[in-house]
Amino acid sequence: MSPILFVFVVGVAVALVRRRFLVAPDGRTGGDPPARLLGWAVGLLAEQRQEWGQAMIGELDRLDGRARRWRFALGCVAAAVVVPPWGPAAAALAAMTAAAAGAGGLYVATHVHYRLHTDGWTWAGALILLLLLVGYVLGGGVLLRRPGVAGPGLVGALLVTAAWLAVGGFTFEEWLKPIPHHPWLIVLTPVLVGAGATLWGGGAAVGRRAARLATVTAALAVYLYGVLAVAVVGATGHDPSDGWTTAQIVADDLGNQAVFYLVALPLVTSTIGWAAAAATARLRFGSSVPAPAYLAVRTAGPGPAADPALVTTQPQSRPAPEAGGGTPGAIPAAPARRSRAWFLLLLSAALAAAAFLVLFTMLSPHA
Repeated sequence: MSPILFVFVVGVAVALVRRRFLVAPDGRTGGDPPARLLGWAVGLLAEQRQEWGQAMIGELDRLDGRARRWRFALGCVAAAVVVPPWGPAAAALAAMTAAAAGAGGLYVATHVHYRLHTDGWTWAGALILLLLLVGYVLGGGVLLRRPGVAGPGLVGALLVTAAWLAVGGFTFEEWLKPIPHHPWLIVLTPVLVGAGATLWGGGAAVGRRAARLATVTAALAVYLYGVLAVAVVGATGHDPSDGWTTAQIVADDLGNQAVFYLVALPLVTSTIGWAAAAATARLRFGSSVPAPAYLAVRTAGPGPAADPALVTTQPQSRPAPEAGGGTPGAIPAAPARRSRAWFLLLLSAALAAAAFLVLFTMLSPHA
């Protein structure tokens, strides 16, 4: 599993570096980061709270001092993220919160019931698990607020959850066995989610966000299922000849559920869905597809909301040429060539390292 995770981590890093190198200088974070951060948070608010968002932007415009502006912007971002969404998205966020709370509570109950060993590492692991669960809920809430993402993302979550359950086995006893069933579903399902959401939403941004929302929702649901399986099965069916105690078996199974279904499998699924969305957008719409209208940042006429520093640009959209023939925010030729050279160098090194690691793993003897 480690080489596979390394390959996907390298893929994510290369994609992020590519977006950093190829985005226009005017589209990069700069100038006034607190204003850009607050503009992103206002974009998460529902229509009913847009006036509140515009008031926050206006208040930030009146503040002086970098520290004061950062404190105000971070406070507004925290408020925007914590405030629940409206409509059906609120029910989805409530279900995600319930799944995370249920999984955490069941983990604690299983730990106490089987009298597992507790030390400093146990508390550190519990803190990491809590951060993962809270991060998944907050991340899911942010994605649910994105226009056009909740529908395909939640439908994709059903597909991803069903695929993971089919691979791991639907019964508790099969779920805890190390041999998976139909592993090709792990690759096929996120491809369908990313490609389908991109075609439905008309752009790669919707496809990428829907794939991430599907992954976050499925991870919480499947992790809850896995902890429940460990609590019910315990050490039943385990070979007693290996000398493991019941507490050791349960602790190992609990750790495997968190590592596999909150770290490893979500990383693989979201990366494949992201790549499928980008490839589908390139094949279907080309390299210069305009962003859908509902992905634009909402503004309320003149005033601070119309500040160009608060307008975010979509990675797949390009500004229209001006009357004079120039393109605003265009990358100069020399910097563009340097950025592309650095990107190609990084990509070649990453692919070489990934290929070497996979080859080394295939040639190494298996236990």
